[in-house]
Amino acid sequence: MKKLVVSILFAFVLVLVSAYIYISNGLKPVSTTAETKQFVINPGDSTSIIAARLQKNQLVRNKNVFMLMAYYLKLNNQLQSGLFKLSPSMSAEEVAKTLSSGGSHDYWLKIIDGQRIAEIVPTFDPTLEGYIFPDSYLIPQDYSDDQILSIISSNFQKKYQQAAQGSSVTLSEKEAVILASLIEREARTLVSKQMVSGILHNRLEANMALQIDATAQYIRDSRQKPEKYWLPATKNDLDAVSPYNTYLHPGLPPGPICNPGYDSLYAALHPTASDYVYYITGNDNKMHYAKTLDEHNQNIDLYLK
Repeated sequence: MKKLVVSILFAFVLVLVSAYIYISNGLKPVSTTAETKQFVINPGDSTSIIAARLQKNQLVRNKNVFMLMAYYLKLNNQLQSGLFKLSPSMSAEEVAKTLSSGGSHDYWLKIIDGQRIAEIVPTFDPTLEGYIFPDSYLIPQDYSDDQILSIISSNFQKKYQQAAQGSSVTLSEKEAVILASLIEREARTLVSKQMVSGILHNRLEANMALQIDATAQYIRDSRQKPEKYWLPATKNDLDAVSPYNTYLHPGLPPGPICNPGYDSLYAALHPTASDYVYYITGNDNKMHYAKTLDEHNQNIDLYLK
């Protein structure tokens, strides 16, 4: 019995020693390199996500030890979003305390799919409508509009090239962005966006008017800044005299009407082929397609009245 107790105690000590070594090693700096790296914590990032990215970027040795230490020091709920400069020569504790003391005074600029420039940053050049790519941007506090636009432009070009891969559509970049801006306001899911894109391509090829209500909304909201953008178009709005009125003029409008997201750019360049030339969004929040005007009117009677 005495030997059993001794064996258990010995095993217990071994476990404690092993745990101590494991934790001790995990708390040490990754290296002696003093060079700093930029590390971003996004709003809403959990401790586990932060720890995993710290280990991936070789800023801590062990993500699990980092989390244990953060919880022990009660820093897990104090890790703040922002931009930080960290070094592999910092211990896990130093990293945690740095991340909980606040990063630089940069700010997040969130651009939502389908917004107009006037809704985002009114001081931006309005001729850039369509090219302010929707995303979350971490902006240094002292950046000018031109510097911010440079970041956004770089992101747009990257995402546009990605969306254009494998496309057989013969549209210029400007035409693709204009079409994507229409699709953005007309459909919600990628599948429906590609269907609508195919229908709009069919209309363009047939020289039919695109008849996009959102272009009438764009005209109205451009003439007088509203309290709320994109309210439903009225009959007077649909009759507005403007080259942007797709009820009066066939073809694409002169420019984008909003800033489309990636799915809309992709859909503009990768339309779903079909014989449909009409579509509506019904009261059931589903899209309904038609090949003829009679079928279209039937859909209106069934899903909009």
